[in-house]
Amino acid sequence: MRKLILCADRDDDIGEKTGLETPIIGREENLQAAIELGLKDPEDSDTNSIFSAISMYDDLKENGEDVEIATICGASSIGYTSDTALGEELDYVLEKTDADSAILVTDGAEDEYISPIVSSKIDISHIRTVYVKQSESVENLYYLLVKTFQEEKSKKKFLLPISLALLVYGSFRIIALLSDLFIEGIGALGGLPGFGIGIIFFVIGAYIFTRIYELDKKALGFYDKLKEAVTSGSVWLPFTAVSILIIIGSSLQGWNVAIEEETPLEIALSFSSTVIWWWIGAVFLHELGRLIDTYIKKGRVKWSFWAIFLTLFALTFIFWGALDYIRGIVGMEEEPVFPMVAINITLGLLIGVLAGLTQRSFRERQKNEEEISD
Repeated sequence: MRKLILCADRDDDIGEKTGLETPIIGREENLQAAIELGLKDPEDSDTNSIFSAISMYDDLKENGEDVEIATICGASSIGYTSDTALGEELDYVLEKTDADSAILVTDGAEDEYISPIVSSKIDISHIRTVYVKQSESVENLYYLLVKTFQEEKSKKKFLLPISLALLVYGSFRIIALLSDLFIEGIGALGGLPGFGIGIIFFVIGAYIFTRIYELDKKALGFYDKLKEAVTSGSVWLPFTAVSILIIIGSSLQGWNVAIEEETPLEIALSFSSTVIWWWIGAVFLHELGRLIDTYIKKGRVKWSFWAIFLTLFALTFIFWGALDYIRGIVGMEEEPVFPMVAINITLGLLIGVLAGLTQRSFRERQKNEEEISD
């Protein structure tokens, strides 16, 4: 009766960090994988899981048992994709090892997801959960938070909901006091402590959100790009400046029109109807500046620009038609709007088809150019 000591890495840290092909079958192969993973990321708990599995393999081997060891991996996209990959790799391992039962070794984080997958294909005689020993101290808590900020998956999985919750809560506290000040005047200043709490939560949420998406680095990158555009006399910069002015001006115009409405829905519809074409024009102007700038610097035209613009134009027509239809339903339009709605949506669909054909034509042209150059 052959036993299989099975390590399972649901999010494929082993494959992504070491580049090794999985599944990994055999003691020496798993030992090498653990060493490589440990060198790439000494703090990854999967390293300890593999070493623990090897230790158990050696003990059972010394006792004369027929045993094999293997490591299976899922995928970085946690969920259906990773679990399907785990199942496929487990099928391959069972076919190669001809095991009768399995001893599952995990780091504890994904036990509830991995165990059913394994048990559906082979009997699990034992589950070993490997916990990494840590000293409980403020320094380790700080270190854990720093590592969480550095891990891409951890940031979006754990910190993004926290940052959004803080931002929403802080925003509502701030808006509440500003509304009270507008309505009640000086008498609302008694709510300043709550306003301060709102600002604190908002700032913390904004800081976490900035770190998650590295907005500080992106802002510095944009500054460097802007400085380079100024010093090199880039055409892109004035086009972008005009685009920003159009967005600001149209937004102010949209707000002046929208505040005359009564309900929040009517305000949103009125604002959207006023600014939509101005904003699309601003985006087109910005991209046109980039197109001209690329042509001046590199002597070639970025043909995909036209396909992207046509797609954006098509979506705008469809959205414009939907806005007209909703405005008619809520009674904001006196005349029948159905003919214009149908025309706008039809135009949007036709332009969308044209965008697809244009994109295909550009791809074929680019492919032919690459074949000629080769």
